[in-house]
Amino acid sequence: MSTALYVFQVVGKLYFREVRRGPPSSTPSHQHHVMSRLTRRTFLKTGSMAAAVAAIPVRQSYAESLRSWVPRESAPDFKALAAAALDAAKGAGATYADVHFRYTRKENWVYWQGLGYPTPSGNNYVGVGVRSLVNGYWGFSGMDSVATTDDAARLGRDSAAQARTAAKGKPRSVNLAPAPVVNNGSWVMPVEIDPFTVSLQEKVDYIDAMSDYVSRRAYGVGTMAMLFFTKEERIFASSEGSNTSQTVYNTSATFSLGVPFDWLTERPGGMGANFLTPAGAGWEYIRNAPYRDRADEMIEIAKKTRRPKPVEVGKYDIVFDPEALAGIIDVSIGMSTELDRATGYLANTVGTSYLNDPMEMLGTFKMGSALLNVSTNRSLPGGAATVKWDDEGVEPAETQLVTNGILTDYQTTRESASWIAEYYQKKGTPVKSNGCAGVYGGSSSMSLFNPNLVLHPGTQDLSFGDLVKSVKKGYAILGGQTYGDQQALNGNGYPSLVYEIKNGELGEVVSNAEVLYRSPEFWKNLTLLGGKSSVRQFGFDRWRDNDYEYRVPHTISTPAAKVTGVAITDMTRKA
Repeated sequence: MSTALYVFQVVGKLYFREVRRGPPSSTPSHQHHVMSRLTRRTFLKTGSMAAAVAAIPVRQSYAESLRSWVPRESAPDFKALAAAALDAAKGAGATYADVHFRYTRKENWVYWQGLGYPTPSGNNYVGVGVRSLVNGYWGFSGMDSVATTDDAARLGRDSAAQARTAAKGKPRSVNLAPAPVVNNGSWVMPVEIDPFTVSLQEKVDYIDAMSDYVSRRAYGVGTMAMLFFTKEERIFASSEGSNTSQTVYNTSATFSLGVPFDWLTERPGGMGANFLTPAGAGWEYIRNAPYRDRADEMIEIAKKTRRPKPVEVGKYDIVFDPEALAGIIDVSIGMSTELDRATGYLANTVGTSYLNDPMEMLGTFKMGSALLNVSTNRSLPGGAATVKWDDEGVEPAETQLVTNGILTDYQTTRESASWIAEYYQKKGTPVKSNGCAGVYGGSSSMSLFNPNLVLHPGTQDLSFGDLVKSVKKGYAILGGQTYGDQQALNGNGYPSLVYEIKNGELGEVVSNAEVLYRSPEFWKNLTLLGGKSSVRQFGFDRWRDNDYEYRVPHTISTPAAKVTGVAITDMTRKA
């Protein structure tokens, strides 16, 4: 039986919608072209995908345009474009202006199941945007294309004109926190292998080998995998004199397996890998994945899920593995400490925050037990939000958001840091951005982006198993998805796997358990933290607006934890 292999190349200006969250749009801006069709018979005959790759026509004019624009290959051109934009904005009345260029490449492989070859799709996104400040109001103008100097100048004038129009409203002032000028800064994320230099053949061969190995470990095991690669050239320049260029990678995958229906319960079983979440890494992240070491364990867990024990509703001592806890950190602490959200600027999009009075709460509000210490870290090795500079040219420094359970800072940009300047002055610390500014693409306006977050481990080197031993009756929660309400106050979690704990030992697998929590009470009931050896990193790509297309990748680093008095309910119960 032959299986068709399609090679897609998507070129031109477009927005990207990840196929794992819905099919690509059929609008003209999504130019999906079938460049080649290759049967499995042809593939086996040639022994490689060279024929398929060679069949893809090259649009020379577009490629040449990109080569003339990418900064490290032609820095003078970029400087000319930036200068044209900034000069035009200042000439039109801007007291401050910045410009960012973005070239994004994406490659995605989806629905890789058995011997069915997947559909690789490639996406190129090119954009430029100019932001101007006039009389306390921002203006912005952007375009999805390779810009000329005339285009850049027009964007600069348009952004300043927009700001002047907005400034006719109520008087307003903007104070930008000081930022050191970075002159000709250049950085490339340290990855071992650029995934875009790896052939299609190698990717097919590796994932097929991965699938074959796992499938042969036990009778009837089926697998499915998806791969996602992103490479971004980010270029920034400001009227203050900063200009930076950096290359950032993001790699992730899903890998899951299924086992046959159980003869007694007639239920299937399944298990997904948790070691391929979004990360600042290259092809080595996939190639070094510990699927061989974890295959037998995943298969055994999948079999156990076919005969689960019903959950008993109540409040229990719960041991969370790092993945499950990372999800709760993300939608409680991660969301609530976004300063623009806490001050109401996102009320009409994703919501607000229960930490809604920053000047009263900073330094005094108790967010959790004294064990709770959370910081930002945008230099975290392998972090999905790791950068050298944020999109305002600020080099992020580690910031303690929660110290011994007390709220001590928020996620900020250069503008929003000034909103809590009085707090910093009382502490005797300088007013500065925490390096959380970001743009989704060249033609997107500036926003606050989530940094990597770190929950610091406990002082004792306790493992997940040690925490389980401390529980007489309760549950162990592993992985899953967690959701928060509009204020990041209340949340619920749907675990990937739940075990009963009896007398310090893991018991049967439990079905239909749902975790309910209220953030302050949950973190105040944090009683034990795992040590350094239990710390794991997990990537997330949560959105900060109402469009699922734009998501912010970031990493949560956390140990395992024990929390008392957690409400567990049955998600299938109707009354």
